[in-house]
Amino acid sequence: MKPSLSFVILSLSLLALTILAVVGDIPYWVWYIPIGCAIFTTLVIYRGAYLPQNAVARGMELIQSQDYNNRLVKVGEHNADRIVCLFNSLIDKLRAERLLNREQESLLTLLIDASPMGVVMLDFNGMVSMVNSSFLKMSGYQAAEELRGKNIKDISYDMIPDMMRVPLGKAEVIRKGNFRIYRCYHLNFVQEGFKREFYLLESLTEEIMKAEKSAYEKVIRTISHEVNNSMGGVRSVLEIVEDEIDSEDIKQVIESCDNRCERMCNFIRAYADVVKLPLPVIKKFDLVKEIAGMTPFLQKVIKDGISLKFVQPKSEIYINGDAVQIQQVILNIVKNATESITSKGFIQIEVIPKQEGVELTISNNGKPISHEESKQLFTPFFTTKPDGKGIGLTFVRDVLNNHMAHYSLMTDSMGITRFTILFPKP
Repeated sequence: MKPSLSFVILSLSLLALTILAVVGDIPYWVWYIPIGCAIFTTLVIYRGAYLPQNAVARGMELIQSQDYNNRLVKVGEHNADRIVCLFNSLIDKLRAERLLNREQESLLTLLIDASPMGVVMLDFNGMVSMVNSSFLKMSGYQAAEELRGKNIKDISYDMIPDMMRVPLGKAEVIRKGNFRIYRCYHLNFVQEGFKREFYLLESLTEEIMKAEKSAYEKVIRTISHEVNNSMGGVRSVLEIVEDEIDSEDIKQVIESCDNRCERMCNFIRAYADVVKLPLPVIKKFDLVKEIAGMTPFLQKVIKDGISLKFVQPKSEIYINGDAVQIQQVILNIVKNATESITSKGFIQIEVIPKQEGVELTISNNGKPISHEESKQLFTPFFTTKPDGKGIGLTFVRDVLNNHMAHYSLMTDSMGITRFTILFPKP
């Protein structure tokens, strides 16, 4: 019986007893007895029914509102206090569980954000729900809010199409035309009975480049040592034989062999020079002035039928670097460009100041770079030329890496091949 109904019944009973006491000429002291009983009964009902019910209602309100910081207060009634203790114990456990979950979630978020691997997590509908700092840095975005809620295919980042081609549950190595190498994982986990997909993007560029450089340095040192020693001995023998022979025909043969030995030594020396590349002497210099100064020399390097144009800015543009090494980089790029042009064409050099640094672009309309070739660019000893050594772009790569520059080499949809270099702000 609800306390409110009990109060109504008791009130009616008291009213009836009062009427009987007045009408029936009953002594007044008699009706004090039911009044006292009614008060006592009311107190018993209040303590035994209302207080426990009120404690349960208050506890349910705290749980429903997820307010785990407040506690129920004991009221001095045995059953009500038992309910209070039970609810306080339950609230303590819920609070501890929530704190543990929040700590684990916070720790997991911090670990994901601190990971050197780019992380892209999708929600149940395939929309981006979370990205970490590494992915923002890789993709060039400033804040996660720019990507959250977007479909992954709508993200403006050249790695996205390659990432989406990775089958679920697999990992693949992705090579981009601007020397970048990544390993992409496409995985999923189950949450609330539904699968949620996510991508992990790991940069392998620096690791692989170090391994490649260490490997080819060892190979070149070994080959250089053996070839130079062998060719030195052969040339000494040829010189002795030439002094002992009078026949002009044989002397011509010996001279031809000696020239071939010298060319072989020079060929190996070119590889050795790449290995011995000194660290740059960093100084601030005007890049526009340096390019303008070497333009007449570059005109002599290119073939007939090819026009060379330097779009010279009106103002000076400074960078920090080794001017001699940067000149050699430009020379190598221009030589590669002129060799890719079969007949008539153009080579254009342009320097553009950017907010993030200074951009140097050397473009040409020569033979386009195929998708397969773009995967091998900047790889030691890789060349598309029949008589190439495959060290020109290796030299360029090492110099630009030492200058902390970002660079890319690719052919656009119009058939124009661009070598783009972004030097850091001086």
